[in-house]
Amino acid sequence: MSNAIWWTQDEAGVRIVPTGSTLSVARALPPTGLIYSARMRGQEMHNSDGVFTQFYETLRLPDYSGWNWNALRDCLTDLRWHSAKHFLVTIDDAHATLSGNPEEREILFHILNDTANFWAGKPELPGQEKVTFQAVLLCPPEIQGEMLREVRAQ
Repeated sequence: MSNAIWWTQDEAGVRIVPTGSTLSVARALPPTGLIYSARMRGQEMHNSDGVFTQFYETLRLPDYSGWNWNALRDCLTDLRWHSAKHFLVTIDDAHATLSGNPEEREILFHILNDTANFWAGKPELPGQEKVTFQAVLLCPPEIQGEMLREVRAQ
């Protein structure tokens, strides 16, 4: 992953990164502007309540957010409730996320892919800063290929 560029809009979608990877600082630096990084723990996301709790606490979802998949999608594709313009969502131990529930895991990965593609597809408007949204799933190197296939299937 040494040549990956985190913040480019050329390749939208979830990025799968093996733990222990190195990346040059120049390539990892976000764009200018207010940035929000939400780092979640996949080990605490065994069920949907764990997923919603991690998103609520780390991304600071609005209090009116419902605890369901549609509400999560709505919050991630309408970020007006947040003052930042650039978002990085990272899930450590992503392989543990919803590991016992493949249907809900598929939904989560689909939402993350859709969100990244949604924001990448928005046009730049004069006088407005373009919102960027990146999702990074960290996993052991030996299952990176498997995770990549799973996420790309969405």
